[in-house]
Amino acid sequence: MLLFWATIGPRLEIAASAASTNSFVNFETPPVHPVALSPEGNRLAVCNLPDARLELFELNSGQPVPTGNVVVGVDPVSVRFRTTDEVWVVNQISDSVSVIDLKSFRVVATIDTLDAPADVVFAGSPEQAFVSCAGANTVQVFDTATRVPVRSILIEG
Repeated sequence: MLLFWATIGPRLEIAASAASTNSFVNFETPPVHPVALSPEGNRLAVCNLPDARLELFELNSGQPVPTGNVVVGVDPVSVRFRTTDEVWVVNQISDSVSVIDLKSFRVVATIDTLDAPADVVFAGSPEQAFVSCAGANTVQVFDTATRVPVRSILIEG
C-alpha cells in the first residue's frame, strides 16, 4: 500500500492511503418505502435515490417491463399510490413531496414539508395524507384534493 504524508499547519501531519484519496463516498439517505405496487397489481413504482427519479414498470407479462421515469426531488425515500393514476413520492433532502400523474408521467404538484420527510400514508374521510417529518418530529396532515396543509401533529421523540 502506498502511503503519503501531508503537513497541515505548523505541526499537524496526516497519513493517508493514495487509493483512498480518490474514493467516492455514498451519502444517500436510507430508503423508507422505496417500492410500491399499484392497487390493481399491474404497475410497480420504485424510488431511484441516486438519480432523483421514480422508475415505473408494467407487470402484465409477469416480468417487470420499464415504462418510463419521472424526475422528482433529492433523495426520494418513499413512494405510495394514492389512486391507480397518482403516486406521491417523499423527497427527504428536498423537504418535499412530488405528486405524479401516471397518465402523463409528470409531476403535477410539489408539496413543501417540514425538515426531513420520511413517509406518507393516506387515510380518513375525506381522505388526508399523513407525512412524517423526522427532522421536525412532526406528522404533517394534508388535504389530498387541495394538497394544502390541514394541521401538524407534534411527536415527542
